[in-house]
Amino acid sequence: MQDRSPLVTKITPSATERGAGEFTTTTLERASQSMRTAGTLILEDIVEPALIREARETFVQRYDSYLDGREHDDALQVGNRRLMITLDLEPPFERRELIANPWLCPILSATFQGEFVLAAYGVVCSMPGAARQPIHQDGGDIFPQAALNRLLPTFAVTVGIPLLEMNEIHGTTALWPGSHRGETHASTDDGIEPLVREGSCVIWDYRLRHGGTANRSAVPRPLLYMTYCRPWFLDHKNYRRQAPLRAPKRTLANLPEDLCRLLIRAQEY
Repeated sequence: MQDRSPLVTKITPSATERGAGEFTTTTLERASQSMRTAGTLILEDIVEPALIREARETFVQRYDSYLDGREHDDALQVGNRRLMITLDLEPPFERRELIANPWLCPILSATFQGEFVLAAYGVVCSMPGAARQPIHQDGGDIFPQAALNRLLPTFAVTVGIPLLEMNEIHGTTALWPGSHRGETHASTDDGIEPLVREGSCVIWDYRLRHGGTANRSAVPRPLLYMTYCRPWFLDHKNYRRQAPLRAPKRTLANLPEDLCRLLIRAQEY
């Protein structure tokens, strides 16, 4: 596949950064600048491929009842043959590498310039034959005055970790860089369609115009998604049928302090 993502910044931890276990200040500034101006960013090679394979296999086995192409009372239809399914924070989905990735979190801190929480966690699964998704933004505007919303700092982001490579066969998420800062009449002709490898992730501002592309393959394409936001933000649009974030009591009982803060909104069961 030709990678049609020249306007999307891609950041891969360098050998020096991997040795130090953290990004340099220069890299974090580059990431923060990309989120401010383009509203999107791709982080490459931040999750072990073995964990991605385990998560994909577990999803297909544990959530197979959702993969029949029909509507479900506890999942949101987000397009033709495309469902948004809340995941329970059970193995392997409770792993820090997924919910609080050590390469991702510093970039989120730089983007929000302060505290953030995990507000939603699940999979958007595009079934074989799924048509292209309408172009949209996640959630709704905070203020009815549209122009004012475009001036605000980032208040929420979506992070997508593909459990199957995002490409022109499986489908990807088309992005319109910069659309979070201005009104746009986006068309399918001018979006960016990035290739995102397994083990990488794509981040976009909640206001950014985007849309899933068609799944031309014979297998489901699960995209693990996380919504991170400022502690005061609440998505009032997408979670009327399902809990946004669920975790068993045993998982929440012994969390380290940083994950307690991150998962403060988790619904116990």
